[in-house]
Amino acid sequence: MIIYGFFNDSRVTAGFSERSGGVSPKPVNALNLSFTREPESRDNVLENHRIAAAQLGVPLESVTRMPQLHGANILRVTQELRGCGVTKPFPPEAAGGFDGLITNEPGITLSTTHADCTPVLMWDPVKCAAAAVHSGWKGTCLKIAARAVERMHEEFGSDPADIKAVIGPAISKNRFEVRADVLGEFRKVFRDSDAFETLTDGPCGDAGDPKWHVDMRGFVKLALREAGVTEANIFDDALCTYTLEDRFFSHRRDGARSGAMASFIYIRPDGDNGSRGART
Repeated sequence: MIIYGFFNDSRVTAGFSERSGGVSPKPVNALNLSFTREPESRDNVLENHRIAAAQLGVPLESVTRMPQLHGANILRVTQELRGCGVTKPFPPEAAGGFDGLITNEPGITLSTTHADCTPVLMWDPVKCAAAAVHSGWKGTCLKIAARAVERMHEEFGSDPADIKAVIGPAISKNRFEVRADVLGEFRKVFRDSDAFETLTDGPCGDAGDPKWHVDMRGFVKLALREAGVTEANIFDDALCTYTLEDRFFSHRRDGARSGAMASFIYIRPDGDNGSRGART
């Protein structure tokens, strides 16, 4: 478990899991945290969640997750929804999927799953509000991280300049190849940005089927800055899930054989002094 000290605040704990140290059989002792990637053994995945929660120092029953459908829907998580998606079923309103979660309620751990897509964890120390975002290429083009900032402002009165953000392990630019149609979606959204050319490379590979490299975390960072989060308040972990095979699952690398990691952010109730030692 990577535990982030970037927020430097005893009221919040944030982390990102790694692939080893669990009970899933693929590969041996894998810490797969995706129920959909291991439908034959929900018990294994639930035990992996117990292990991950203990590593992070948060209550298992606090971990809350919703279906992720590569969109830009943001859900405000309340105590009534605490534990949904892990120790409790999804609520009926989750059917449309939520790739972003926000809360300002202590005792809730927001969580999203990842196997190359970009995780973003956010904390507003002024309003004591948090967010967890799953940003695939579609969500990145929908600027879901920026939408989470906007929702924090609408729901909690957050000033974007106060928000601190961690961009966790994700596939790197050199390993994320897209065809012209996907590149075109990025160009449509970010065409006015001077950074577009530096965040994409190509074409490369087969001339009959050219591909371009896209810096997903770079575009996420750009969206955060456009939303008012300052450069100094963004920490980019810069770890590549594809290349670091011993540490991370990767759907692009392993396909259906891949498990998934998870990001976590927990607002501590008063008096909860659980593990907060930061590794990075």
